[in-house]
Amino acid sequence: MEQLLLADLSTELPGTVRLQRAVDTIQAHFKCDGVGLLILDDDSLRLVAAAGLPREALGRRVVIGRHPRFAAILSRREPTRFAPDSVLPDPYDGLLDDRKGSPLPVHDCLGTSLYADGRLWGALTLDDLNVGAFDDDAQRKLAHCSLLLGAAIRVTMLERENRNLRMLGSTDPGADATTAHSDILGESEPVQQLLHEIDIVADSDM
Repeated sequence: MEQLLLADLSTELPGTVRLQRAVDTIQAHFKCDGVGLLILDDDSLRLVAAAGLPREALGRRVVIGRHPRFAAILSRREPTRFAPDSVLPDPYDGLLDDRKGSPLPVHDCLGTSLYADGRLWGALTLDDLNVGAFDDDAQRKLAHCSLLLGAAIRVTMLERENRNLRMLGSTDPGADATTAHSDILGESEPVQQLLHEIDIVADSDM
């Protein structure tokens, strides 16, 4: 998983493709039934990438105040696991590919908040119909994974800023778009800091 996520960081990809590939990689690694990547949008979370969930679920917004599981996940930096018999309603009821339209039975649920540039960006959630799928080791791996995913999110943000600069340069005859492109992707302080953090994450234990 780590190698796949890191490889995508050095590859130019559309933001939506990069995040979807990351979610697919995470689902394959944890061998779980569903993975959701959600971005914070005012008082809501919006699903921007998913695996094991129907495509029509993408773009769905859920109000955080109406979903205590999401509120709990966002309230802390460490992964949050919900007991299989938790009475808190599951926001994915009726959405898993294998159980469309039906409430989820007793299952394992694990989630973590995601940060980019030191600010809360959103959340990652994992669901598995096998009780006990997310043990202590899975929670440690998710904590590590969240750092790599945060790096992927930051790369996506930097690439978007770079595109905006290039568009601005193309409308300004006096601007050097090529220089702006080089600065963002090669020698700018944000990129150098990101590369340093990625090296630290890659060298750490899973």
